[in-house]
Amino acid sequence: MSSRTLVAETADTYASSAAVGPVSAGSVSAATTVADAFVLLATAISGEAVFRVRKLNSSAGPEDLHKLRVALRRLRTLWWAYDPLLDRKEAKLQRREFKSLADAAGRTRDWDVLRELIAAVDASGKHSFPLLITAIDEHRAEALSFSLRSIGNAGVERILEQALADARLHLDAQCAARPIASFAEERVQVAEEALKTRVKRAISADGTDYAALHEVRIAGKKLRYLLQFFAPVLQGGHQAVIDRLTVVQDELGTLNDQVTSETLLREYAFQLGDARRVKQAIAYLQSETANHMHHVHEILHTMASRVDAPCR
Repeated sequence: MSSRTLVAETADTYASSAAVGPVSAGSVSAATTVADAFVLLATAISGEAVFRVRKLNSSAGPEDLHKLRVALRRLRTLWWAYDPLLDRKEAKLQRREFKSLADAAGRTRDWDVLRELIAAVDASGKHSFPLLITAIDEHRAEALSFSLRSIGNAGVERILEQALADARLHLDAQCAARPIASFAEERVQVAEEALKTRVKRAISADGTDYAALHEVRIAGKKLRYLLQFFAPVLQGGHQAVIDRLTVVQDELGTLNDQVTSETLLREYAFQLGDARRVKQAIAYLQSETANHMHHVHEILHTMASRVDAPCR
């Protein structure tokens, strides 16, 4: 069966079971080879991405774009996990392509998040931002048009088919026929160590160093995806780790939303109308960001107290 057929059929299967939840590694077992595990996971996640692309239209909502970005991020993590067995230069280029596609969807998502934050403070009565919200809606519509063109012109389904076919050929050439369990454990351990390093770096950095916190977010997300991919073949408990990582990721995600929204407001300040209202919105987000950054540092200090203990 061709990669094209695999991806297309998986997209159709995903469409019929989308309510079940995120794509899991349910088909991976202790008897699955390293190469076959890659094909199972890549096909499932690619199918989800194609399903999301097919749903995109002029009325696409925040969730449609978010789910597409998540699928593309999961693909980037899978290609990273298999980096030792793939052509590294080609795999790096492939991860960049996945990121580029995610970024195309991300610009619209950024406006959605900004609108949600400003609408919430407007509804609270702390500030009045109706005209700003209208301006944000207009820019969101323009961003969506750009996202749809970029993703449509890219030919996502073709890109995913080719990426899977190329990786599969390379894995077959590498004779990646050993069972998946030991390889999965090795890659999870690498991701765990990377997260521990970034947590230590973040808590020792300046309390306003968002870049260090963002690195923790990326490393935590990578580890969580790997644990989800390989859950059936990993030794020891892992669900508790996934749950802890999810909590931390939610807090870091909130911080990222605040920082990204403030950046977007500053970038478009002269195009969003009433300068006084825009300044009020920026000041509000600055205050919220500072408070939440302090909260995140407290969480990471707690996390660091276990950083030398095995995650599983």
